[in-house]
Amino acid sequence: MIFDSSVGIDFRKGEIILTCLRRSLGKIQLVDVEIHPLPPESQKEEQGTQVISAIHSFLSKHQIDRKGVSISIPGEKAVLRFIKFPAATKENLRKVIEYETPRLTPFEKGETYFDYQLLKEDKEWLYLLTVFVKRAEIDSYLALLKKIGIQPLSIQIPSVAALNLFYYHDGAREGMATVLMDVAEPFVEINLLRAKEWVESFHLPFPPEERTSRIVNLLRRSGLNEENFSKSKFFVYGSGADENVLLSLKTESPIKEIHSPPLHRLDLNKGISNPRGVYASIGLPLGGLIRTRFDLNLLPLEMRKKVRQFGKPLFIILTFIALALGVTWGLGTYQQYKNAWNAINAEIKQQKPEIDAVEKLQKQRDELVKEVTEFTKIEEGEPSKINLLREVAQILPPTAWVWNLTYNGKEVEISGFADSASDLIALLDRSPLFEKVEFLAPVTKERLRSMVGGNPVDQEKERFKIKMRVEARRSKP
Repeated sequence: MIFDSSVGIDFRKGEIILTCLRRSLGKIQLVDVEIHPLPPESQKEEQGTQVISAIHSFLSKHQIDRKGVSISIPGEKAVLRFIKFPAATKENLRKVIEYETPRLTPFEKGETYFDYQLLKEDKEWLYLLTVFVKRAEIDSYLALLKKIGIQPLSIQIPSVAALNLFYYHDGAREGMATVLMDVAEPFVEINLLRAKEWVESFHLPFPPEERTSRIVNLLRRSGLNEENFSKSKFFVYGSGADENVLLSLKTESPIKEIHSPPLHRLDLNKGISNPRGVYASIGLPLGGLIRTRFDLNLLPLEMRKKVRQFGKPLFIILTFIALALGVTWGLGTYQQYKNAWNAINAEIKQQKPEIDAVEKLQKQRDELVKEVTEFTKIEEGEPSKINLLREVAQILPPTAWVWNLTYNGKEVEISGFADSASDLIALLDRSPLFEKVEFLAPVTKERLRSMVGGNPVDQEKERFKIKMRVEARRSKP
């Protein structure tokens, strides 16, 4: 399914990266990139709330159809294998791979979602790229996205997204080995291409002090000797691909030339300062706009959108059937069917006013129930939720921000960040709407990353969680 705009949601360790691509006049534009740091995975509730808020704001900002969203899960949660099977298994390949899952992965049969792509074949063998992920991992992401009405178009891994973008730019060359290296903390992902074929992929945690030596040893074990190093082309990208890492690779290894991966076919928004750092994330939404080289999708089969391309054959078949029916049954049979069709349409038309009347009554009933509920709340003295939100917004200083507010009719809980959380207690306690203001959890200091002028800036904030009772019927002195 092809869209004019497509969004990628790249879930990484400790952050999510949101990207938007748009197709216009034969050109693909990188519209926007946002990087949002996240709380640790142990704080699932806070992490989920921030993820939902960031995605909702990004989609609203660019007015994107929620059907045109692709996601990527961290590479460390997937098992990627290059395998081969006898050519005779081609007709029943998915069943064969499912049966072989315990041999190919540390998981049992039925514990994973998987997908595969046929890379090449000959008379005897099928050469495949396969990716496996535990069902629980995929289900958790789908449950989170469902809360904001998103069923993703595809679920990928970073290596596939990066290589699709690389092939879109015709980055691979005949007769040359190519290495794509995604450097992050603590993982390094290495993809090896021979000519134009993807032949190896590694995703491993390398300590910074041993990173260069381990990368070189890994490449040598993959078949690159000293001569191959000089003839190969190395592309390095990712959030950890800073000047120190590039200098270390050039001075402490046989790698003498390092290139930024190609992006010349994209129209880059001038406000995006470091596309090299989010290269794989940029490639993630590409499949929503064009046909990509690799079409691996970890979305459960029953949730995938089927692209039906049999309109023309179906039209031809139906035409022959219609001709056969015309010859066999004649005009009389045709007229009989036409009369039946007209009778059905007439019946539908006759019943439509009654259906509309019932729907109108149902709508009026819902409106009355809503009004009664509102009057009941007023009678019981419950303050307006709008007033509560307005009161909190007016009391808190501009340096504080709230990412979660809950109200159960008696108590309000707010969570967020401020320069000084302790000052908030006195401010809230002076409000005529609130009483018994107290911290619900210890105040902690955290460093947050925000984008200022297109550049990331770290700020130290205090995380707070405050509870207070709502005083609806009287005002405090």
